Amino acid sequence: MSATLPVLGPGTRDGDGEGDGEGDGEGPGAGERAGRNRRVVVVAGIALLVAAVLAWMFAFSPVLGAKTVTVRGTHTLTVAQVRAAAAIRHGTPLVRLDTAAVVRRVEALPDVASATVRAAYPNGVIITVTERVAVGYLAAGDAWVLVDKTGEQYRRAPAKPRGLPLFVVPAGASARAAGRAVATVAASLTPALLARVASVQAFDPTAITLLLADRRVVRWGSADRSVDKARILPILLSQPGTRFDVTDPDQVVTH
Repeated sequence: MSATLPVLGPGTRDGDGEGDGEGDGEGPGAGERAGRNRRVVVVAGIALLVAAVLAWMFAFSPVLGAKTVTVRGTHTLTVAQVRAAAAIRHGTPLVRLDTAAVVRRVEALPDVASATVRAAYPNGVIITVTERVAVGYLAAGDAWVLVDKTGEQYRRAPAKPRGLPLFVVPAGASARAAGRAVATVAASLTPALLARVASVQAFDPTAITLLLADRRVVRWGSADRSVDKARILPILLSQPGTRFDVTDPDQVVTH
């Protein structure tokens, strides 16, 4: 038994017998795909251009550069002194500002205990300083050197300080430890109480003595529990006596 198969024509597809006349795959979707590809290339190019412009603005352009420097926390220092020490060049791009270097320059000022620096976009820099506060002073010949609560000798005073005690510490190897101890004691006193102290003496860090302006004497001992000792001292001073021993704040002695 035999059968005759039809012959497919040049424009006929096997299966449906209809042709579209387009040949090898050049359908109407090919043009659309090419158009989409061109749009993707254009959008990508624009995105790269925008990214490049933004990078230039942030890193090199003065558009986002330092134009104002705000200083906070000054009491003894002036704003101009801090700005001069910071040495921030006008127009420096904020993203390239070396804040760590600015901090080091500001903290080099004797009166500055610590500083922070941060950018404030679009054109600002904020410097916040914590100044040292004197709790006493040392005599250095004919000069007076201010001492903060950490025992740091940070600046010469133009005149003998008022309302602060003289620190008397031994020379030599124990001077630094004794200096820190007397500074800790002085820092524990209220300003009103500190003003009544003529001197804080320490021949070693465990033997601290306060000489009051009215010539009464307080034997303090070490700097340990200074806050507790400072709390009870005003009560003792309101009572008769010329010598007070607060070495052990739980068992004070009055003479």
